[in-house]
Amino acid sequence: MIRIGCVLMFAAGSINLAAAGVELDQAPAEPGDWGYRPEEGGTVAVDPPAFSWRPTKGIATYTVQIATDASFQPVVREQAGISWNTWCADKPIGPGTYHWRYRGVTESGEMTEWSLVRSFTVPADAAVSPQPALSELLARMPQEHPRLMFRGEDIESLKTLAAGPLARRWQALVAQADKLLKTPPDTSEPPKYPEGTEFKGEAWKKIWWGNRVRAIAAADGAATLGFVYRLTGDEKYAQGARGLLVAIAAWDPEGSTQYKYNDEAAMPLLYLTSRAYDWAYPVLSETDRAAIVTMMRARGMQCFNHLTKANHLWRPYASHSNRAWHKLGELAIAFHGDIPEADRWLDFAMTVFYTAYPVWSDSDGGWFEGAAYWSSYMSRFMYWAQAVRAAFAIDVFERPFFRRAGDFGMYLLPPGTNTGGFGDQAPPMTSRDIGPLMASFAAGARNPYWKWYAEETGADIAGGYVGFLAAAHSKDLEATAPTDRPASVCFRGTGLAVLNTDLLDGSANHQVVFKSSPMGRQSHGYNANNAFLLHVNGERLFLCSGKRDVYGSPHHQNWMWHSRSDNAILVNGEGQVKHSQKATGRITAFATSDTVDVVAGEAGASYENLDRWSRRIVFLKPNVIVIHDLLVAPEPSTFQWNLHAPAPFALGENGATWSGKPGHVRVRFLEPAGLALSQTDQFDPPPAEWAKFNLNEWHLTADCQEKTGTRVFVTLIEILDTPDQAPLDSLLAGPDGDGVRVLTIGSRENPAKVEFGPTSFTVTAGKFEKQFEDE
Repeated sequence: MIRIGCVLMFAAGSINLAAAGVELDQAPAEPGDWGYRPEEGGTVAVDPPAFSWRPTKGIATYTVQIATDASFQPVVREQAGISWNTWCADKPIGPGTYHWRYRGVTESGEMTEWSLVRSFTVPADAAVSPQPALSELLARMPQEHPRLMFRGEDIESLKTLAAGPLARRWQALVAQADKLLKTPPDTSEPPKYPEGTEFKGEAWKKIWWGNRVRAIAAADGAATLGFVYRLTGDEKYAQGARGLLVAIAAWDPEGSTQYKYNDEAAMPLLYLTSRAYDWAYPVLSETDRAAIVTMMRARGMQCFNHLTKANHLWRPYASHSNRAWHKLGELAIAFHGDIPEADRWLDFAMTVFYTAYPVWSDSDGGWFEGAAYWSSYMSRFMYWAQAVRAAFAIDVFERPFFRRAGDFGMYLLPPGTNTGGFGDQAPPMTSRDIGPLMASFAAGARNPYWKWYAEETGADIAGGYVGFLAAAHSKDLEATAPTDRPASVCFRGTGLAVLNTDLLDGSANHQVVFKSSPMGRQSHGYNANNAFLLHVNGERLFLCSGKRDVYGSPHHQNWMWHSRSDNAILVNGEGQVKHSQKATGRITAFATSDTVDVVAGEAGASYENLDRWSRRIVFLKPNVIVIHDLLVAPEPSTFQWNLHAPAPFALGENGATWSGKPGHVRVRFLEPAGLALSQTDQFDPPPAEWAKFNLNEWHLTADCQEKTGTRVFVTLIEILDTPDQAPLDSLLAGPDGDGVRVLTIGSRENPAKVEFGPTSFTVTAGKFEKQFEDE
């Protein structure tokens, strides 16, 4: 019998395993696995749901059954011949409670026993988003070129728009194409790393990123010329595109732009070259086409093999793979009929989209990897949104995440914000940086709040041919300020809470950002769980420290990935497990109102030397923050409470003040007494000298040197109007016999009171009164 980590039912009618000779691998999902979906007893957000299971070696295809009864009498839906270990039906199954199971079939036709049975519920409000079968996709797709992002029948309407409402965009495109003809990009083959090049060093980075830049310049130049040719009919643009394509086809696909050698150079060639081929197709000779097809087949195979050998549909958390699949999808659309494997690649890409994407989010609209990677990856994904709209009439905004995709940016970076939040490369992103993406989201989802955001930041849909096509399909939409939305939000699926005082004006907004994520500390979302940020008047104040010189450098790994770089707590000087999916946290409580926001998280599982770390944050808007930390270690330990800012602190007795461009802040450690406070502006190790960052960041440590198994910190943070503002009245009483501490803040006439206990806490402030239980 197969062991599994939860109690599930065996279905009737299973085959004898010994007779079949093949056994399903039903081991429980581990960190980094996509997991069995729908999970036992789960409620899905989409009808039909995505089904996922652990792949089994030696299995050629799978069969899935869905039934309303665990005996599978009758079967509501059965699908055989599934090539992948995930599947989404091509028709909705309707609201209700269902059961599902799967089995494998070998190349010789042997069948495994049925898997364990899992139940799930489709609610009445589930988004309807079936995955069209491959045969249906191929029937919908134009058999002639163009078919990427627009069809032949679209050209006349695009010409009309170019002569009318989109004239400015069009004129900019023509000017860009003329410049490309006058000064073509460098088409010499990008160089390889010379022998002895230091991996991740300055010379390595220059070639690594430089080759990406060169590939984009040549391939996107060809695509731009091809697009302008399609709307003008002027063959000078087509011949310009042809010349670039023929030059790119001469590059060795096993050389400097090979996928494993440099995927940053390889990926642009997958999709940009595909667009150029599709749009310049009429002027390409048979010889041209053969050379391009041979080169693109090799590149497509490299990418497909990388994704499938890495079991992307079961272990989908490799960052780059989450943009590689849809670039392969564009290639598959453009080269349908020319590359024998193209249709299989298309089936794979569509299966990823419907069953295992986006992995860094949930239906709540949050994003795990931070604002920079949200902006970068979602901007690229919008290429795919246009591709499937044109080729297959698929609207990506029918999917739950994309219905809310802009909320992440709107809450994290209200207009006028210069902060960025957690995650690689996020600080200091601004609201203006994400304005074009928000405009694109607004047009796709027809969301008036995101339209308002884009207008407030002075942004429109990005330029170029992608922007032209996006604008061509956008419809009139009236912008609406989010005055009816709460100012704060919690993205539980990704473990991020954003507490704002002003959602409409970032320059007047005080913001607390809190992370405690079930996704852990992996990839570009490496920051410590239970860490927080404080932004004042739309600027960074208490920040996540360090700046990436190159991914995986000594500074990146040993400072930024270490918990000491965050506003978090060390135990005996040690932080959380670094850069790991296993270092998980979770948000255990959240509430928001006009006057009080509350968030709490649990991060004990992130440490190897800690059983519990419950952090409760109470934001008494607009200028008082209370933080209660309860830590339990398996043995007596010391604890270090860390804080980072963009200039020195003024240290005092059991507290500190900070003054600078954003404002003035006072920090008081109400408990414990006798902390050893110190600060430094040094990084260990610092960024590489060649990066020339000149970081001015200061790191405060409040060290509790008395060893104990249980430690409580109670910290009061005040955002001040002036640096010499008198401290707020406060009184901390306790703990009583039950371990309850009571903090009273403010005047006797109108105090706020927070009661912290071992398993719950209560907040009372004006009309806000709520008790929170630890989950």
